[in-house]
Amino acid sequence: LTFTDGQGKRNVLTIQDRQAFMEEADCPDKLCVKHKPITRNGESIICLPHKLVIRIEGGKEEEVDVILR
Repeated sequence: LTFTDGQGKRNVLTIQDRQAFMEEADCPDKLCVKHKPITRNGESIICLPHKLVIRIEGGKEEEVDVILR
């Protein structure tokens, strides 16, 4: 999926093998491209320079990684 705003800022999101990842972006830092693929409910990829947020919603509930007391 290609996201382009009115100023020509561009991000390319790929969804493959039950994972979503930012394949390309023309932002200066490219942190969104370096982000690991997201797969679970509630995970997100954010491109701050382009004000773009990709978030997984619905589907399976998140698994618990750690509980601290």
